[in-house]
Amino acid sequence: MVIVASAEQTRFAQAQAQTPLYDALVNYAKSDVTPFDVPGHKRGILHPMTATLGEMTLKMDANSMQELDLLSHPVSVIKEAQQLAAEAFHADAAYFLVNGTTVGILAMILATCKPNDAILVPRNCHKSVMNGIMLSGAMPVFIQPTVDQHFGIAHNITLEQVKKALDEHPEAKVLLITYPTYFGAMNELEAICTWAHERGMLVLVDSAHGAHLSAIQQVDAMQAGADLATISMHKTGGSLTQSSILLQNTTRLSQGKVQKGLNMLQTTSASYLLMSSLDVARRDFALYGAEQLEKLKPLFMTAIQRIDAMTHYEVLKESYMHKQFGQAYDWTKLVVRVNDLGLTGFEVYSLLKKEYGIQAELAEGYVVMFVITYADTAESLNRLVYALQDLEMRYAKTQSLQLEMVVNDEINPIIMTPQQANYAAQEIIPIEQSIGRTSAETIMIYPPGIPLIIPGEKITQKVVTLYNYYNRKIGNILSENEFPEKITVVKDEDQ
Repeated sequence: MVIVASAEQTRFAQAQAQTPLYDALVNYAKSDVTPFDVPGHKRGILHPMTATLGEMTLKMDANSMQELDLLSHPVSVIKEAQQLAAEAFHADAAYFLVNGTTVGILAMILATCKPNDAILVPRNCHKSVMNGIMLSGAMPVFIQPTVDQHFGIAHNITLEQVKKALDEHPEAKVLLITYPTYFGAMNELEAICTWAHERGMLVLVDSAHGAHLSAIQQVDAMQAGADLATISMHKTGGSLTQSSILLQNTTRLSQGKVQKGLNMLQTTSASYLLMSSLDVARRDFALYGAEQLEKLKPLFMTAIQRIDAMTHYEVLKESYMHKQFGQAYDWTKLVVRVNDLGLTGFEVYSLLKKEYGIQAELAEGYVVMFVITYADTAESLNRLVYALQDLEMRYAKTQSLQLEMVVNDEINPIIMTPQQANYAAQEIIPIEQSIGRTSAETIMIYPPGIPLIIPGEKITQKVVTLYNYYNRKIGNILSENEFPEKITVVKDEDQ
């Protein structure tokens, strides 16, 4: 059967085939120009990295000029590239980000929250959300996400949880959702957006790990009705590391307000290498993303079957997510439960890298997670399967591992806004002596960057226990003070 493209499909494909910013940058790099502007390496002349990166790379590391436009006030090629990105990702407007999704999250919160405003937030949100709340002066109202004790991870918050939180905090005007979560869980975002908008709320979405969703026939944040969403194109969309996109539906919020926030946060010397990579990645996503992922999926499903057939592994699957938690699942997140080996996910993560040259995305107490993208092949998937098979034969123990503190299922009490705690009088004390005190710093597990404690929260025994576990046994705790096993707290007289 011959499928004939509609006029709209043809127009879309023709438009999305264009890369206005990338083309302008290549033309500049190929031009015969003598630079007396920055950057100071002047198109790579005598630069020690030219031999490694290539002459064109250094020539494309350019500064803003008339033919290349200006990110903070785009009027030509950047504006055109952003408009194409908006269309590709079902938005009214798009903004290129050169400081990752982090800067987009900060801008979303600053554009929608004033000091002391209540914002509903899942407790397993990224650190950048906490920082945005701190900068804005807003008061977070945390929602405890669904906890999966079997896999030892948290999934997504539900519509019922959002409704309950707003019933208890009717003053809240902003809701922030992570969609999908780091581990691929997707809630009923469309219904949440509809309900929230009926209550007069704005909906912000951290979709750092969801740039590819529409290519796998899942509803993306903009299609669901979010007012603002950030996508990390560098994670699953093929652009260079640190390049992301902020998307906007303009019905309830002006573009000027969002652009103003971005201009306060982003550099005035935006990297054209990063921006042009967004232009190219957007083109390839729009034209080929769905086709590439569709071809990859059968290979991936075969790999899952082979992993599940082994004795000591279990793969997180959509059928399990739907049956146990009523949530959808992003199949490009390969989450493998490994504790039946008698090992932690952290130990398996390290063994895979050291013994097999396999770099996983992250580990938790019970699981290891691998990110699958259109760049994967039968060869890369086979190498992963063989590594897991050999690791099982060499390292499996006789008993499964069970951890008492595999996942945090409690929300810390909030004593003051994060901004108030950040500016209060502070002192640094041993973390063992901090129970009951108010934290003045963020301590997080990285990756994925989810805080154990943030400024303004009361430090509990569980926080200290989790800190000790991750810090002493795993060593992947990030804190903001320079002293090991200490924490910055608000002085008692300043609470």
